[in-house]
Amino acid sequence: MESLSNSTSYPPEFRPLLSKPTEPEKSIEPSLDRSNDILIPVIDLEHLDMEKLRDACRDWGIFHLENTGIPSTLMSQVKEITKSVLSLPFEEKRKLFPVKSPLSYFWGTNTVTPSGNALKRPPRESSGQYLFEGINVPLASLSRLLPLSCSDPNLESFKVVMEEYGKHVTRIVDTVFEALAETLSLELSGDRKTSCLSESTCVIRVQRYPPCTESPGFKAHTDSSMISIINQDEVGGLEFMKDGEWFNVTPLANSLVIGLGDMMQVLSDEEYKSVLHKVGKRMRKKERYSIIYFVFPDKDCMFKSSRYKPFTFSEYEAQVKLDVETHGIKVGLSRLLSNP
Repeated sequence: MESLSNSTSYPPEFRPLLSKPTEPEKSIEPSLDRSNDILIPVIDLEHLDMEKLRDACRDWGIFHLENTGIPSTLMSQVKEITKSVLSLPFEEKRKLFPVKSPLSYFWGTNTVTPSGNALKRPPRESSGQYLFEGINVPLASLSRLLPLSCSDPNLESFKVVMEEYGKHVTRIVDTVFEALAETLSLELSGDRKTSCLSESTCVIRVQRYPPCTESPGFKAHTDSSMISIINQDEVGGLEFMKDGEWFNVTPLANSLVIGLGDMMQVLSDEEYKSVLHKVGKRMRKKERYSIIYFVFPDKDCMFKSSRYKPFTFSEYEAQVKLDVETHGIKVGLSRLLSNP
């Protein structure tokens, strides 16, 4: 379990759980129940199979993407700098990402806006209920993080690496989205595509979960995004629902996990579904790190579908915000059904 010195890098409300006495350490990590592990479809970006992609989106809503073209050295740098920054002392992280910073540091909340603001919840909802922390990185704002403002060398390295990683993932998103549109026989103009994949709203979130198997990580939810790209480590913990049953996503080396979001469900007129997922039990002695790239539409991007009332993405965000602040949960697309 976490040493006391390392536990000080976590928010104070996490520390009592991290410092609980445990059984004497064993040389081998106790294995988790992997009976529900499942290898989700694997799509090769270099040799896109449209039929396989269509089946993966229609039947699963989630798939591995391999041969992405991201250099292995960059992937290593992304993981190393993520671990380095999130392992800094808690108070130091708060100072690195003050209120007016384009980047924001958050913890213990299940819902964060694209701008990085944690949504308020009813009093009955504990802010420390979910044991994870993260940094919200709006890609369009990274250029405003000047070298002079990077008081810690970790932060300057973080900026440089995330900018490079963002360029690669943006390229991947363009390719995947065009392929998805083709599988749906959607003819999208250049303006419409730009509106659906707005670079001004794309966000990277780096997150860390303590090595704790009994506490909740991230509760079941769908993403409000068009597409979410998850770079998870070998610790695992990512679960998704298929046919009413929860399955563990088996980590696959040198690949990314692609999850479809709410806006893709609407754009496809429900031919494809937004994947319900969560972070469940993890290894007892290992922290879990994930880097998620959220592809959000423009605020004014209009969505029309036979199943839903016409709405803009900003209207959808406002409804999610209202539901979280009122009920403590995201209700999602069912709020906008034309015939509830």
